[in-house]
Amino acid sequence: MYTLLIADDEPLIRNGVKKIIDWESLGFSKIFLAEDGQEALDIIRENHVDLVLTDIVMPFMDGLELSEILAKEFPQIHVVILTGHEEFEYAQKSVSLGVKNYILKPIGAENLYKKMVQICEKLHIENKQRQYVSSMKNQLRQSMPVLREQTLKKIVCSENRDINLYLARAKNMNIDLENGTYEVGILDFDLEKFTPADYDLYLFAAQNITREYLGEEHYIFEDGKDRVVILFKSDTAGADMHDIFYDTLCSIQKTITDTIQLKTTCAIGETAYSANELNHAYRSAKKALECKYSLGSDAVYDIADLNYLEKSFYYPGTELHQLIKGIKIGDEEQIHESINQAFHAGGSISGKNIKMIYIEIVTSLLKELSELKEVSEKIWKWGFDLYQYFEGFRSVADLEEELYRFACEICIQMNSVQANSGMQVIDKVKDFVMRNYKNPELSLSMAAEEASVSMGYLSGLFKKESGTNFVKYLTDVRMEKSIQLLRTTDMKVYEIAYETGFSNPHYFSISFKKYTGMSPSEFKTKD
Repeated sequence: MYTLLIADDEPLIRNGVKKIIDWESLGFSKIFLAEDGQEALDIIRENHVDLVLTDIVMPFMDGLELSEILAKEFPQIHVVILTGHEEFEYAQKSVSLGVKNYILKPIGAENLYKKMVQICEKLHIENKQRQYVSSMKNQLRQSMPVLREQTLKKIVCSENRDINLYLARAKNMNIDLENGTYEVGILDFDLEKFTPADYDLYLFAAQNITREYLGEEHYIFEDGKDRVVILFKSDTAGADMHDIFYDTLCSIQKTITDTIQLKTTCAIGETAYSANELNHAYRSAKKALECKYSLGSDAVYDIADLNYLEKSFYYPGTELHQLIKGIKIGDEEQIHESINQAFHAGGSISGKNIKMIYIEIVTSLLKELSELKEVSEKIWKWGFDLYQYFEGFRSVADLEEELYRFACEICIQMNSVQANSGMQVIDKVKDFVMRNYKNPELSLSMAAEEASVSMGYLSGLFKKESGTNFVKYLTDVRMEKSIQLLRTTDMKVYEIAYETGFSNPHYFSISFKKYTGMSPSEFKTKD
């Protein structure tokens, strides 16, 4: 519902306009009356008003002066001028003052009502537009924290981005990264032991503790890997600021541990003296964080203290040789020992060195796997996925365990290949077909998975050992089963089709005639 204000110094007109039409039917719930522009302005400043009908010539403040003030102070109010013929040209000039329309006096009830219907339609449209804009502004305000985090993440964590574009966006969100110096830190939480529900709860709690500790002066956001990134801002640069941030991270880590018993590993990168250096600082903090693999988690690592780790680089040649030997002879203890020594025989090594050793082991294992022709797609996927797993491990012990499991699986695959001849595989597949021929989805892929071999290997082996391909063999089995059912049961043709693995009875009939030279109905009659 809307509110209306009628401003006219003539009581007859003022009250007449109020009474001659049904304002409630047009959506107005309240009507104010004013004798002049000043009184109208006072009412408007104390009450919500949607529409103003005002005369031009009034004492103290005329209608045009009122319109000009309303255009500045209350631009959302819809202003309509009431004017006589002698003031018409004068009224037309009022449009430049924000007046939306004008109505000529004398005013008849019917003409006024028609005119107000048109004006109210515009008022409805404007009101809906204002509501929409207001709704969008509210949504934007509600989304602002997420948008701020996304923008910070793009500026700090992404190498390939238009830095100037995102800095401009950040400025519009009241994030000014163009001035000052920043220390960049990463908080990595040990959340693996928690259930999915508790995982989110503890991550949220850790972020809140960090925000409460640092306050609004510094920026905090996630980097997309459930890690918290801190931009610690200072107007001055130097060793003191770096040391202050280190002490701050130590305090945050202790607070998180004491409050919610969540182990947290922190890392500090190099100082960023401009927005362009933020990504480099972030990457150096990630590099420092990798020390958790060699030196342990639940600590604070500073990139400035890690140069000594880069002076030596260890390659586990002997350990890799022993690992492969252990796989081939089936010695799980030797497999475990070789993997463990690969990461520890070189003493204290950097996170980069640990990653290189990990990749070398995965590559060596896949090389051994490639020599086994009867390997399932599932095992290959596991092996290739290992390349992507490194960042997800919380410790060296975790990645050692995963490599050990994969190496043992390769060992099992080798033993399986040695124990099974080609005919044993075929026999296993044929038995699988006899047990599952009723399944319309039965395929070479399913059979290969059952036999723990690849599709390509099974296809060639089946042709070689059986003299026919897998699809032909499956069709023959289904045809013989359907012949048996036609001879021994009263089942209808379409029922036999479904019973023998055909989802389409028409296709079954075509296949049957191709196999026997007769349709199923002819065969049943002849038989």
